[in-house]
This record gives sequence, structure tokens and C-alpha cells, in this order.
Amino acid sequence: MGEIIHTFPGHVTRYWGLSNIRWLPVPEMSRMTFALVWRTEAENELIRALADTVRDLGAYRF
Repeated sequence: MGEIIHTFPGHVTRYWGLSNIRWLPVPEMSRMTFALVWRTEAENELIRALADTVRDLGAYRF
């Protein structure tokens, strides 16, 4: 039917600004925590370089 309700923390609206989506605040919802994850057997130079860059930049607060 083209309708769904899905909860997301408020800071996602900064990055997912879609005109066809109506965002309603849920003030009690806490922020999401993100982390890089990959399979050890799939690790390569590009993945290590990305991980190094993220590590160098440090934690980002929304």
C-alpha cells in the first residue's frame, strides 16, 4: 500500500532528507551507535586503509 512506519533517531533526517518521507520526532529515542565491521577473511589493503582513516579521525558525534 506504500505506507510504513519505521523508527529512526532524529539525526538521520540530516542525511536522509527525502521529500516523499514524513519524519515525526520520537524525543525519547536515543542516538544510534555505528561501528565498522568486516569479515576477517575478506580484509584487504583497501579495508585496512579505510579502518586506519576512521581510526585517525576518531569518534564523530552527531
